[in-house]
Amino acid sequence: MKRFIQMITCLLLCPVLPAVAADTPHPRPADAPVFIHIHLYCNQLEPMIKFFVEGFDAQLTMRRKFGENDGAVLSLGTTPLLYIQQTKVDAAKSDIAAYDHIGFNVGDIEAALKKAMSAPGATLDRGIQAGGLGGKSKTAFVRGPEGIRVELVQPPKK
Repeated sequence: MKRFIQMITCLLLCPVLPAVAADTPHPRPADAPVFIHIHLYCNQLEPMIKFFVEGFDAQLTMRRKFGENDGAVLSLGTTPLLYIQQTKVDAAKSDIAAYDHIGFNVGDIEAALKKAMSAPGATLDRGIQAGGLGGKSKTAFVRGPEGIRVELVQPPKK
C-alpha cells in the first residue's frame, strides 16, 4: 500500500515539475499512459466544488452520477482534471487508496495563495517556502473542506 501511495504521489508531482521536463525531453511511446484526471471522494459535494471553483478558478463542467453517488467534473485549464464523488466511504478505513495532495503550478505564488485562502473552507497548511528539486521553487499548502490538501508551486524563473 505504501508503494502504491508513493506511486500516486509521483504521478501527481509530475505536472508540477515542468521546468525539469522542459530541460530534459523524454520520448514517449505512442501507447504510453497519459495522465487525465484525479478522482476524489468527499462526504459533502457542494463545499468541495466551491473550494476549487472559488479558490483555484476551476470550472464546473458537469454534474454526474458515479454509480449511485452524486458527483461533478471540474476543469482546470483545458482538461477535465478533477472528478469529485460524494460517498460515505472512509478512505482511511477501506481498501480505497487515499491521496496526499493535488499540486498546481502558479505564476505568482503570493497572489495564488491569497486567492486560495479566500475560498470557502480554506485554511493555511504551510506558508510559502523554498521547495522543489534544489529548493529553487516556491511552495505553499492550503487545506480545504474535509482536510483536502492543495500545493501551490511557483517554478523557478528561467
